[in-house]
Amino acid sequence: MATPDTTLATTPSHALVVGSVALFTDMLVHGLAVPVLPLLPSVVARGPAATGVLFSAYAAAMIVSTLFAGRVVDRRGPRMPLLIGLVGLAAATLLFATGGPYWLLLVARLAQGLAGGMSWVAALSLIAATTRLERRGQAMGIAMSTITLGVLIGPPLSGFMVERLGTAAPFLLAAAVALADGMLRILLVKDSPRVTDDVAGPLTVLRVPGSAAIVTAIAIGAGVLSGVEPVLPAHLGAGSLTIGLLFALASLAAIVANPVVGRRVATASPRLLIGAGVATASASLALIGLADRLWQTCVAMALLGVSSALLLAPATTLIAEQGFRADPPTLGGSYALYNLAYATGLALGPPARRARRAAGGFHRRDDGGGHAPSSRR
Repeated sequence: MATPDTTLATTPSHALVVGSVALFTDMLVHGLAVPVLPLLPSVVARGPAATGVLFSAYAAAMIVSTLFAGRVVDRRGPRMPLLIGLVGLAAATLLFATGGPYWLLLVARLAQGLAGGMSWVAALSLIAATTRLERRGQAMGIAMSTITLGVLIGPPLSGFMVERLGTAAPFLLAAAVALADGMLRILLVKDSPRVTDDVAGPLTVLRVPGSAAIVTAIAIGAGVLSGVEPVLPAHLGAGSLTIGLLFALASLAAIVANPVVGRRVATASPRLLIGAGVATASASLALIGLADRLWQTCVAMALLGVSSALLLAPATTLIAEQGFRADPPTLGGSYALYNLAYATGLALGPPARRARRAAGGFHRRDDGGGHAPSSRR
């Protein structure tokens, strides 16, 4: 059995650029697709259930792809799965641009999910494999910021383009971005040696002592924002513009905080940072529940974005070390586990928040007469 080989001809800066752009592109394309898919004629004709199937297909394909991506990374290195992800993403965007029929959109959504699973695991593995430990936290923080940036600008950009240029426009933009992303993957990732002669999956990493706590931090970090999203409009009694700006504030706070927290991973205890993230998330959620002024909610949402950075930036670094401690060592398995934990957090966030709301944790504020306040200062 070979030990992990972290020496690649690809430079750390090139790896960071390729990995970050790959993650940004995946989330941008996802954000571009979400507002448009329910508007396509072939989807409208089949009813709301058809939209749900498209969204579920993406998640299912991404999970399946993640399970295989870690093994491909360990056997072949990150370059091959990055290129596989590129092909899947390009195919998905072009199929989306056709607008249907429905079965073709379903194929496109499956291809998008498969590409996402490959790209996430390979991109994070590439950054971890090429970056020295003392700089890895900052690099991972930058990568996390690009994910948040893609999430932030995708939906509003898509909505603007649909209104001005039609439903095919966002997907043509996505294809152009994917093309630029692909050129970076081909030109900057020079070679890609195997990490180990044996391969191990995410369950092997999960069995390493300490992994469960890291996985929990990843799930919480992914779930804090998605969990608030379904209940915040009713809780505040606010319009879609106000809600959108609040989530933009949280996203911007996370974008700024991720590289800052990542830099601290080399000098502070990562577990201390994660603990601070849990405490900050708890405080921000409590403040959202108690807030009766808009400025208070703004502070809480900014804190929520910071808490996501405190949880995810250290955990993204620590999970690689857990993989190196596994038997056999695995880098791909580490980030396959990361991706599964992240997806779990996104999936469980909304149900958990709805349950808390049902139990009385969140309720709509009113002015004492049963009416929501018309303005907040």
